[in-house]
Amino acid sequence: MPPLARTIHLRLIIAAAYFWHMIHLATILYASPLYWKQLYHTSALSGQAWVEELIVGHPNRIKTELGLRLHVFFALIAELRACGLTDSKHITLEEQAAIFLYACVTGMSIRHIGERFQRSNETISKYFRRILFTISSPPFYPRHVRLPSADDPISDSILDNPKFFPFFRDAIGSMDGTHINSAPSAADRHASRNRKGGVSMNCLACCSQDMEFLYVLSGWEGSMADAALFLDARLHDLTVPEGKYYLADAGFGSCDVCLVPYRGVRYHLAEWGRASVRPANQKELFNLRHAQARNVVECIFGVIKGRWEILTRPPEYDMDVQARVLPALAALHNFILKHDVEEREDVLDTELEDPNPGTRGGDFGTLADGATTAREKTRSELRRDTIAQEMWESYQELLRERGENFDEHFE
Repeated sequence: MPPLARTIHLRLIIAAAYFWHMIHLATILYASPLYWKQLYHTSALSGQAWVEELIVGHPNRIKTELGLRLHVFFALIAELRACGLTDSKHITLEEQAAIFLYACVTGMSIRHIGERFQRSNETISKYFRRILFTISSPPFYPRHVRLPSADDPISDSILDNPKFFPFFRDAIGSMDGTHINSAPSAADRHASRNRKGGVSMNCLACCSQDMEFLYVLSGWEGSMADAALFLDARLHDLTVPEGKYYLADAGFGSCDVCLVPYRGVRYHLAEWGRASVRPANQKELFNLRHAQARNVVECIFGVIKGRWEILTRPPEYDMDVQARVLPALAALHNFILKHDVEEREDVLDTELEDPNPGTRGGDFGTLADGATTAREKTRSELRRDTIAQEMWESYQELLRERGENFDEHFE
């Protein structure tokens, strides 16, 4: 090959190599986030500015967006500071608390919360966890969610109601389980599937007749029965004063610390509502009034799930974080009732239809029965029979005072 042709050929090879090298380099740069870096959060309204708008704006606005009134929000900030939380370098404690509250009210994803506050996903997750762990841990949680003592007075809702007093004078509250939607790992999904086919956590809660939480056990798989949760709680930290008891449904089994309805006898409020008849004997009367008194625990579940949307949508966190959500919101519920008289009155006026109409079939507290001795079971059933008989005699006396013949209703 002549020298000139050889030179031209060599230059073409070099040019081609350079061309392909530039294409390769451009491809790498284009695929890299450093090639075209554009800010994601560019809204003029920052998270701090939005919180300040809520504070100085219409009083109902902060209640809608964060789930509590302004003076309660300030009280919460003060208590969080007392628990050791402070402003960070870039985010005030007010904004940190607002991130947690807004996430609980809306149940939205971390990315959507980040857009609202103009913060990164990592920042939102960090401060959600920070407030969550503070509220669900000492000293905040045990300060607001406390088990009753033997010296606590009888609730006015029982004391002032002749249908309940003196029959339920030793009742310190009501107990039930509730399912909270969860997002477990693939390995845990099967165990978390409940009877209705959904994926959830089963949680046990005790509440007072004044609609305050007394105890919360959270984090169990949705496939577990209420009686299993009760057994675990009773063996560990659910202490009940001697002679006192909780009102519970037939899924818990009869024992010293639970007063349950008679089996095989209607006991759901919906059944009585459809029947539109009077109780025919002491067992039916007992079950009716027991259901009316115990319905407070269904009401409190309705209130807390209606206020905090995060309880109906699986949050984007590990299960150990998800398990803390209900206890934290239970403590926050009690905190709100403590500081907001108007809210307390609204909660106490809450009415909720029985969510479990009909019978439960044959699964009646088998695990709770298994942990109960025969002597304890006999003792608790005798207590129930005594209450039912006293209640029936009082009911018949009331009918006689009204000049009504009981037998006329059942001929």
